[in-house]
Amino acid sequence: MNANHCRRFVPGIALLLAVLAQNAQTGEKVWEVMNVWMGHRKPMIDLSYGIGPVKQKLFQGTLSDVSVIDVKLGYFRSKPESETPPGLDDKFVTFTYSASDLFGRSIGPAEVGSTMIRFGIGTRGGYALDFGSSYLYPYHQTSLLWTKLTTQRPADLSAADTDILNRYEGSFRFGASTEGGIAFGIGEVVSLRLGYEAAVVYPRHVFWPWVGSFGIAAIGMGALTHFAWNIVEASPTLGPFIYALLRAGLAYGYYLTVRDNQYWPFDSETPLTTEAVKFGFTFTF
Repeated sequence: MNANHCRRFVPGIALLLAVLAQNAQTGEKVWEVMNVWMGHRKPMIDLSYGIGPVKQKLFQGTLSDVSVIDVKLGYFRSKPESETPPGLDDKFVTFTYSASDLFGRSIGPAEVGSTMIRFGIGTRGGYALDFGSSYLYPYHQTSLLWTKLTTQRPADLSAADTDILNRYEGSFRFGASTEGGIAFGIGEVVSLRLGYEAAVVYPRHVFWPWVGSFGIAAIGMGALTHFAWNIVEASPTLGPFIYALLRAGLAYGYYLTVRDNQYWPFDSETPLTTEAVKFGFTFTF
């Protein structure tokens, strides 16, 4: 099978791997893949705003920070009838627009401005502290993303930096993101959320090294999730915080390795990365 044929299967296999990894948290059976987006769920709309840096380790110039607007459409589910504390589980599609000059922000004369259009699929989950009419929800979130980058470059940008940017522009590039945070919900109607997101954008996608790297991360996350769930069972008060911190911590550690070598532990290119502090609202219907 040649590389072009492999790339055709990337979105489907990526979704399957994400679903299998999520099963470790939700308890859904592998053969119930179609129920991941169905079952006892409520529609949700998630709106968030953030700001943060754009980086590429080999880039010698200065990439301007970007402001981020993110919209998620999906489904929310809680399982208070079977778990104490209740497990929360969101599935969504995400649409993101980020730009250096969003809302009138200025770009320095020596800086490279960025505009990114992004879409993808993701999951968000954890366990909540239920206060009756409200709840506190430490969470961990992962997404598979496709990003299109456009830059505004100063006239004196070096040839090496120009070559780096040229590898990202022109079409949508595959990547992934992780986010950890906490949400405060009022009933199951609206919640306020604060989180920190880190994302990678691959300049080119190489199928088998990505499968190997992603698979190693998924196995590690599955094992850690089992351990973290035992803590939740033993301590329903502290457990939800430790559960989210352990999962987010492992995911961020993996991000720190792939921001230098995108298919760690296999030799590969250096990706573009974005990080952002995000504040948002989730409305459930």
